This record gives sequence, C-alpha cells and structure tokens, in this order.
Amino acid sequence: MIRKGFTLLEVLIALLVAALISIMSFDFLSNTIFLKERVDTSIERDSKHSRAIHTLRLDMMQAVPYKMKDQNFNNLNVSLIGSNSERILTFVSLNTNDLTLTGSNLRRVIYIYKDNKLSRKTTLANNENVVISENLLLDNIENLNLRFGDELSDLSDYYPDAQYSENINFPSYIYISYEFQNEKFQQVLGFFK
Repeated sequence: MIRKGFTLLEVLIALLVAALISIMSFDFLSNTIFLKERVDTSIERDSKHSRAIHTLRLDMMQAVPYKMKDQNFNNLNVSLIGSNSERILTFVSLNTNDLTLTGSNLRRVIYIYKDNKLSRKTTLANNENVVISENLLLDNIENLNLRFGDELSDLSDYYPDAQYSENINFPSYIYISYEFQNEKFQQVLGFFK
C-alpha cells in the first residue's frame, strides 16, 4: 500500500519546528528593538550634552570685555560675574546669528543652574529686563561646581574675587565639574582673550 501525504506526527513536528523558529525570531527582533531604543536614547543624551558644552564654549569664544550695568543701570565695572549660586555665569557676548544692522549684536548671556537644570538666557547687553531667548540646555545635571582663576592650581569659587584687577576682564580658566546621567564630567574652559 502506497501512502500519499503526511502523517499526523510529521505535521506536528513541522509545526513544532515552525513555532521554535518564530519564537527565536521574535526574541531576536525584540532584543534588536530594545537595543536600538537604548542606543537612540544614549545618542540623544550625548548629543544634548555635547550641544550644551559647545554652546557654552561658543559663547565664551565670542565674549567681549564689555563692562556691564545692573538692573538699575549702575555700572558694575566687570565683564564677567561667576558664582556657584543659581546664576552661575553672566557676561556679554557677540551674537553672530543676527547680521542685520537694526540693533546691537551684543547680548548678555546668563547661565542659570536651578533644580538640576542648566539653562541659558540672553538679554540686551545693558537691560536684563528685555529677554531675547531662554533655552533649557540640560536637565538632570547634578553637583555642578564652577571655579575661576588664572592658574589651575589657584582657583576661586566666584569671579571677580578679592584679587580682581579692572585690567583683567576674564579669568584664564573656568573649571567645571558635574554629574550627568550618573557619569562625572570635568571641563576646563577659557575665554581665548
């Protein structure tokens, strides 16, 4: 007797093999999707961090030795105010985004650290009441600490300090340490002046 077709056992084995292949494929694809999401999140986080540091460096490169005024328009006779309080950096920078001649290209740049968030605010050079822009650069940044000075071995927690001279507009170095996404970072920045 010649049999045509498959036996029930052969069909069950074929279905079992197909099921195992689909389970392994699903597991592989779900791991791939999970890894892709983790990589995308990591790239986005690193990109935000790089943009924030690049923005700070660019502002410092474009800083001008402009003696600022306070909110009552009194002369402060300083070009940079730096501390470890909520308002960590204040200085005047040249804005290169606006090339029209309708107004001044000088902008007061204020970096604010509040509630583990680092933000950047720009105002008119001598009137902080006119806010031009305000951007959140980084969130979840912890233990931000700035130190200022002309030698890396002799840094102060604020600028201008007791050794400030009106002939020196900016410190040579700003040492920044912080934690971002459970990683510790240290940056040494300068004003290139």
